[in-house]
Amino acid sequence: MDERSNRRRFSDEQKRAIVQKMEEPGVDVAQVCRRHDVATSMVFRWRVEFGLTARKAPQLAMVVLADGAANEPPALAALRKLVQRPDGMAAIELADWRRVFAPAGATPAAVKP
Repeated sequence: MDERSNRRRFSDEQKRAIVQKMEEPGVDVAQVCRRHDVATSMVFRWRVEFGLTARKAPQLAMVVLADGAANEPPALAALRKLVQRPDGMAAIELADWRRVFAPAGATPAAVKP
């Protein structure tokens, strides 16, 4: 008996339906594959077969910063409150948003990242 005889066969219509379901926004590819008992690699191979290899460009979201310095990421503002300046040290703000502590009187130019 041929060991391959237990392999499932999918028609082009079935393949296309599974691939289309996978392309819907917010759909988990792994769940679709489990539901249809097919390997994720196979579904991605079908995508290529149907000419769907190009992915959609990601969409960017507008972000508005609130309650902080102008253009400061909110996470950085929260960390600022957690990390206090040690005694005898000055907080130096670097151009890449990093904050370092150096001896009092030090300048950003004197601090090498």
